[in-house]
Amino acid sequence: MKVNKTEKTALIIQGGALRSIFTAGVLDSFLINNYNPFDIYIGVSSGAMCLAYYLGEQYKVVQRIITKLSKDSNFMSVSQVFSEQGYMNLEYLEKYSQKNYPLDIDSVIKKTNKKKCYIVATNLDNGEAAYLQPNKKNFLACLRATATLPFVTKGNCDVDGMKLMDGGWSDPIPAKAAADFGATKLIAIRTVPVNYKIDWSFSGWIASYWHGKNKKLSARFANEHLYYNKGVDYLNENPNNIEIHQIAPDQELQTSGYSVSSEALLKDYQLGLEKGLDFLNKIRNKNSK
Repeated sequence: MKVNKTEKTALIIQGGALRSIFTAGVLDSFLINNYNPFDIYIGVSSGAMCLAYYLGEQYKVVQRIITKLSKDSNFMSVSQVFSEQGYMNLEYLEKYSQKNYPLDIDSVIKKTNKKKCYIVATNLDNGEAAYLQPNKKNFLACLRATATLPFVTKGNCDVDGMKLMDGGWSDPIPAKAAADFGATKLIAIRTVPVNYKIDWSFSGWIASYWHGKNKKLSARFANEHLYYNKGVDYLNENPNNIEIHQIAPDQELQTSGYSVSSEALLKDYQLGLEKGLDFLNKIRNKNSK
């Protein structure tokens, strides 16, 4: 079969905190089957961590990290809410991961050579999405920046002179960004059902009030549901008429964003494996016709 060299396939990965255990399952199914046809990679928040270990071909690592740290009070504790680090301690996450499951950054950089790899963060100066292109020196800082949430974690993270926070506030489902970067085919890994939308949230209102002096940033928080739902509509309506595939749970996962049981984590990880294998089987059947 003749391949159109102008075709570019993108992998975008939504965040979801602990719900990314589902994403870990999907990507492990990809690793088992040596599936990596992508030209463009975009990860958001915890989805970016999943992306990084996938690119490093580090099988089952994210599943182990999430399962272990979900019960570790040094990482996640109500007693830390008003501390400098916040409810979730990202520095502890980074130290634990690098000590026990160090990210193979050299391999990641090699895998993405001559490809495009982005980690989405939010610029604290203007509230706009920042599509970071990580390098060997700043890769871990980019991962920390995209997962930095007000009140939940340490409020911001500096990367190359920019003050940044979680990319989920500015581009939680970067499908349009993938198309703008040249994607003609898009595979999106979601942590919620494909039609799931959100309403106005109390956390967004609080963050909007907290950053009231910065009108652009405040508006970004106040309208977080609009940005999220716009991303959902883009995937489902496909205005650019590109090939789109979504890998998502049929119902809300048993794992919540910030609290979970070991049983729920295991079931959601296994569901991710199953959904990933279902997708690969569908692709193979399509290509064999």
